[in-house]
Amino acid sequence: MELHAGIWMWVVSVVPLALLLFLMVLRRWGAAESGVLGWLATALIALFVFRLPVEAVGMETVKGVVESVTIVYIVLAAILIYEVANHAQAFDPFQRGMTRIFSHPLLQVMVIGWVFAGFLQGITGFGVPVAVCAPLLVGLGVRPAYAVVVALLGQAWNNTFGTLGAAWLGLEQVTSLSAAQKGATALQTSMLLAVLTVAGGLTMCWLYGKWRGLWEGLPAVVVISLAQAGVTLALAQWNPTLNGFAGGLLALVIVPALAKLPMYRRPTRVSNSPMFQQGSGTSRSDGGVPESSAPGPGGMREEGPPTAVRGQAATMTLNTAFIPYYTLLAVTITVLMVPPLTDVLSKPTITLDFPAVMTGLGFETASSSEQFVFLTHAGTLLLITAAISYFAYRRKGYLAYGAWRGILSNTVEKSIAPTIAVITLVGMAAVMQASGQANVLATQVAAWTGGVYVLLAPFIGVFGSFITGSNMSSNLLFGSFQETTANAAHLSTSGVLSAQTAGAATGTVMSPSKILLGTTTAGIAGQEGQVLRRTLPFTLVVTVILGLATLAFLV
Repeated sequence: MELHAGIWMWVVSVVPLALLLFLMVLRRWGAAESGVLGWLATALIALFVFRLPVEAVGMETVKGVVESVTIVYIVLAAILIYEVANHAQAFDPFQRGMTRIFSHPLLQVMVIGWVFAGFLQGITGFGVPVAVCAPLLVGLGVRPAYAVVVALLGQAWNNTFGTLGAAWLGLEQVTSLSAAQKGATALQTSMLLAVLTVAGGLTMCWLYGKWRGLWEGLPAVVVISLAQAGVTLALAQWNPTLNGFAGGLLALVIVPALAKLPMYRRPTRVSNSPMFQQGSGTSRSDGGVPESSAPGPGGMREEGPPTAVRGQAATMTLNTAFIPYYTLLAVTITVLMVPPLTDVLSKPTITLDFPAVMTGLGFETASSSEQFVFLTHAGTLLLITAAISYFAYRRKGYLAYGAWRGILSNTVEKSIAPTIAVITLVGMAAVMQASGQANVLATQVAAWTGGVYVLLAPFIGVFGSFITGSNMSSNLLFGSFQETTANAAHLSTSGVLSAQTAGAATGTVMSPSKILLGTTTAGIAGQEGQVLRRTLPFTLVVTVILGLATLAFLV
């Protein structure tokens, strides 16, 4: 049954999202507390306004819990990797090694928070780049909140074609594009993602040192953007499932050449950068960060975990410090890019079926299945990485006997709040979708905007990734709706769908579930609102630009 929701239905539907933003941005609540109230508001509206049966509310909440397991799994494994490296005191030598290779502090930030994050997004995704890179940036002396923001910015450009094209394949799955339309959509999407790539790099420079930061960072932004966006654009017509990986790999390979440019061998002229911890030395004559400033969890200096082998960290090399991340790359490439092995490991699955539900107002959600492919899941890859890294550090003498007890204890302690937050936020999204609230929000926007819908098409993508935490989920949720709306309004289907998926990639910058991954591993769990306040303006501005660019395609 198709309904034409009035403005009051739209207002009621937007209440849970407005409440979530109010609590996190203005009241500075953590995602765990905000998520509980957000889910409660969503459930009450579903029951009393959209007339979703109480058993269906429960079923959809359970579905959200099941879906959240995949995110929580990544959170736990990412924290475990961090704790292994932290107990081995790997962050001090990592910091020293990075400052030797990349003496300019802004270039250090870009290499880890943009180049490495983008590469990880190309092969893993699902929040792994944020979870991995945020603590690495903290180890360089970056303030934890800024570290999370930078990691979010750095992974966004590769969300559509990264993870071996998972989000792109999702868009293809729910739409009926011809081969020619798929090619046009991929090409236009690559062009829109280039905007996101450049905007992310420039924003990092601005956060580092305003206009002086932009001046110092511009050459790096140009080179890195050409590698990432250029390859993505060039391969869009050939193989959409590999171009994100190829663009991230090329940037990773060529970035060391930037360190040899004269301007990046001179000391930075930015003094007291707000991005770095006070006294981290961004104005030092060597342009680096002093060895004594390496922070522990939450950005606070630690004297070394009691389970570490005292004095060993001083002898650790950069390559040894980077063992977890070398291992992660090797494990990921082996598991996901060797087809025979991938096929074998993808077969063991856990599947749960959920029945169709219908509200009293006629909104229907089809039956669905949630499938968990355990052996190739990003969380499993991280877990294997953590285990290998532990035994490697133990063998080299950087972890004391019994260090695993402290590592596991800290991991469990740090995972409690984000687990609650992820479960409530994903459960909230599931109830919004099943009750029709998400449908009302999107449909009413399309009805109000009429001929200028193309300007707002990216906002639908942003909305989808905001509530689901995933570019792929946003495409699955709204791809068909966007195609139908484009056809009804006689707009270019390729243009609207490219705006959808590019907007969804942009929305990952402010997705609460991804922010949670970063704040947890950076040691500032509960400060998600602080991060959201910094990423929200970026998201809004870039989304407006994407809408204008899409309109230009159609003129």
